[in-house]
Amino acid sequence: MNRRCLATFVAFAAHFLAVTCQAHVPHDIIYSLDVSPTFHNDGLVFASSTQFGEAHLMSSTFGETFSESHAGMQQTLVTGHTFSPNFSTDGIVYMVTHQGYYKSVDRGRNWEKQKDFADEQVLSICFANDETSIYVLTRNGLHRIGSDGLQSVDGYPHQDDVAPSDVTFGKLQRVGNRLFVHQVFYETPKRKNGMDLVDYRTGTVHVLDTDRGEWDSVGDLFASKVITDFDVSADGHTALIALKDGTVQRSVDQCQTWTQIFSRKDDFVCKLKMSPDFSDDQTIACGTAKGFVFLSQNGGDDWTVRSNGLSRWVHHVNILINQIAFSPNYRNDKTIFLGKTTGVYKTTDSGKFWRHINVWNPKWGYFVYPAPGEPSRDVFAATYNGGIYRSHDNGMTWNSANIGITSAFANGMELSPNYEVDKTIFVLDIATGLYRSADAGRSWSHVVQADTAKVIGKPVLYRKMGVSPDFADDGLIFLFSVPRRILGVPEKHVWRFNDKTKELSQLSIGKSNNYINRFAFTPQGSKQKLVFAATAQGIFRSEDAGESWTQVSPIGSQKLFVSPDFDEDGLVYSMDAGGRLHRSIDEGQTFEPTKLGLDGKYIDNLTFSPRYADDQTLFASTFGEGVFRSQDAGRSWSHFGLRGKWLYSGPAFSSGDGDDSVFFAPTVDGIYRSTDDGRSWSNVLRTIQRLPKVPLLTLRDPNGKEIPLTFGTPEEMKRYDAYDAEVGDVIFARTPNLFQKIKSPHAYLASYYKFRANPGYAVEIHFYGTGVEYKCVQSADLGIVDIELDGKPQGQFDLYSERDRFDVTGYERQNLKQDYHVLRIVATGEKNQESSGTAMTFNAANITND
Repeated sequence: MNRRCLATFVAFAAHFLAVTCQAHVPHDIIYSLDVSPTFHNDGLVFASSTQFGEAHLMSSTFGETFSESHAGMQQTLVTGHTFSPNFSTDGIVYMVTHQGYYKSVDRGRNWEKQKDFADEQVLSICFANDETSIYVLTRNGLHRIGSDGLQSVDGYPHQDDVAPSDVTFGKLQRVGNRLFVHQVFYETPKRKNGMDLVDYRTGTVHVLDTDRGEWDSVGDLFASKVITDFDVSADGHTALIALKDGTVQRSVDQCQTWTQIFSRKDDFVCKLKMSPDFSDDQTIACGTAKGFVFLSQNGGDDWTVRSNGLSRWVHHVNILINQIAFSPNYRNDKTIFLGKTTGVYKTTDSGKFWRHINVWNPKWGYFVYPAPGEPSRDVFAATYNGGIYRSHDNGMTWNSANIGITSAFANGMELSPNYEVDKTIFVLDIATGLYRSADAGRSWSHVVQADTAKVIGKPVLYRKMGVSPDFADDGLIFLFSVPRRILGVPEKHVWRFNDKTKELSQLSIGKSNNYINRFAFTPQGSKQKLVFAATAQGIFRSEDAGESWTQVSPIGSQKLFVSPDFDEDGLVYSMDAGGRLHRSIDEGQTFEPTKLGLDGKYIDNLTFSPRYADDQTLFASTFGEGVFRSQDAGRSWSHFGLRGKWLYSGPAFSSGDGDDSVFFAPTVDGIYRSTDDGRSWSNVLRTIQRLPKVPLLTLRDPNGKEIPLTFGTPEEMKRYDAYDAEVGDVIFARTPNLFQKIKSPHAYLASYYKFRANPGYAVEIHFYGTGVEYKCVQSADLGIVDIELDGKPQGQFDLYSERDRFDVTGYERQNLKQDYHVLRIVATGEKNQESSGTAMTFNAANITND
């Protein structure tokens, strides 16, 4: 075996951060981003990210919208995909995860876990020369799986100073008979004000001659350097490496000699990629640790900044770009995808402008509640980034219920137990706290007496809410808030708010750093008035309305489910972090593990029928396999539909469940509804609302440059040493007083944007759907705007009004082709002669996708 000096290789891993449900997870970090080789026909893109657990996502709309792709999966973090060389005919794709790897033979619609390495972290897969066998890289080495079974590859080099379990990232890339094997090792990340500081320990690049079975290296020049990424052209003639010292090196003689072609100061390239037609177009894309993109179209001799639209930044980690993926049809569509710590971005003009793609479906339902009472047909839903919705016809049609409430992202939603009388709904906004509607969602008011941030004097994140079932009598609401570490708040807080006395008191449940996952109560009218808390430190029980707590189980609990027939059966179920169930039959005083006939399934939610005492019906929501129903208290189960759908909260029942058999399920893809006892389901939330919230709209100047709408971004980046003056001063350039965000209880999300822009400035709404409605505010100092849809003029709209007018439709168009569209609201500088100005406004955009 020929073994030359092995080059150090380190490539930024998307999975540098272990996530648990007990943490404020960075929920926009992209862990994998892979484009189908038949993208120009099927529009197929796979991605993975985290939001209250790991999620695998799939787009069949050319990366414009994503839906969940969990059918057949267990809950685990996905870190990569490998398509068959014959994908156009066989539809085979492999998926690597932290717990084994999966295979799909139907283009990702269903997945089957493979028996080899079932409990290991699989780092990468690539096809062998015969196009049927595969190479599999795990933490323990390199293996080949083919018709003759599993074989370890002889001579695979291991580093002496690191254990295989320390491998953070790995990648396989085969070009002809040369297999490039990347392994990366990180130090345990340090933290700075809540940001993970990733540092490299070591890593290697090994090259295997698959014909001779001999190992080689990429040259001696980099033996003592840190290589941050590596790519080889499809023809094998050109190789690129990026170094931690900020340079990029190129070889055109199969890694024998190298030339520096790019350099950065106080920054470095963490991802680089050659276009699929590199031999013809000589295009290279580089992404840097500080989040900027550079492009070369002559093989690396010259470079241009291509970062317009990449202004979104958060403090989660110090390396911002994780993935770069070219469209296989880049020659014609000029499409590149970018995976960052702030989500997915897409360009269709070789990086001249990047659009943020919301991989989390804005229709994602967190909670759904049919209103109680036999005559009622009202249903309420809370979504991710789309706010609150209300249906008056049992879920057939939906309307926004977002006027006056700041909650685009509701961490809690509950109907008052006395809803039939008081028509009250409570919503917990992640940033601003508790809101109440006393008129069935038509208007909202901030419950300022429950503003815990004012008590401690610093902002917090509001995570959990529980409303007492005896709220009409005791007025009690329980709240849990977590620290805004970026603002120096280390504490976690549990609170009890008395709506009758307006008293807010702090509670103690376990140790001071305990994380509360859920509050649960004995049913309304129960003889025992008990409160339970599912926490990271176990299960706690209170017999005095939260004044004092007793730990009844030390096993961490994610969720608790109390029987509606509690006074008779004393039954409580707990779900732990592994999706396993524990049961108490002594009124929550002790808990024991129970499989409940669902062995091997990851249980997300357990839902009791409202008539459980009579019908003994339970519903179990699983990860990857959908919902199951038991009609004998859990002794046997049958599938209830929604395979592959993940429910943040369990299915809900219409008020006339026994008569009309209407069920609702909040999923990542929207609110599903069944009217035939679960035999079939349809997604009924067809219209979603783009609210005045970054990045749901874009402001661009007459030259097409994005104008950031995020306040204070450069200042925050400088605080974390993440700002680059050379590029950042261009990307984050602003015009003073160009725009402001105005608060109003009459506006959607209780706020709207006003732009004092010169002619040619435009607000853009990029959407995939069949219809759009522009909602604006009219006022006495506003001008006339041009409306454009997909580049075509649609007329003008006069924003002037003598008095402020809210919820105004400035433009609407329906029955569009189901496709990607752009709505532009363009400043003209013209105005009504009665107006005192030429500003324009944006409040919301309603997007329909039938």
